[in-house]
Amino acid sequence: MFIPRALYYTKNHLWLRQIGLYDYFVGITDFAQKEIGEISLIELELNGQHIKKEILWGNIYGLNQTFSLLAPFDCKVMATNIILDTNPSSINRDPYNHWLLRVATVTSTYGLLTNEEYTALIP
Repeated sequence: MFIPRALYYTKNHLWLRQIGLYDYFVGITDFAQKEIGEISLIELELNGQHIKKEILWGNIYGLNQTFSLLAPFDCKVMATNIILDTNPSSINRDPYNHWLLRVATVTSTYGLLTNEEYTALIP
C-alpha cells in the first residue's frame, strides 16, 4: 500500500497536501479507497462555505461500503473537484492525485498525522 511521505493524514483516512501557508487539498487515502471498493458516487454535504472540525461534510458510496467524510479541522471550502462529479471512480485509480476539496484554515497541522503515524494506524 502506497502512503506518500509529503502528506498529512487523519485517523479517518483523509490525506492533506499543503499548498500554501494555510491551504490544503483534501482527499481519501489508498487504504480508504480499497476498503470502499469501486466508487460509484461522492455526495458532498457542504452547508455554506465553512465546515467545523469533526463535522460530517459528505459521503463516498462504493461497492463494499459507504465512507463518511469528517472535517480534519475548522476550515473554509475554497473549491470542490468537479471532475469527480462525472467520474468518481477515478479516485480508485489514483487516490493521491484526485482531491475532494481545497480548503483554507488558520489552524496549524497540530492533530494531523505524519506518514509514520498513519502507517502505524492501518492494519
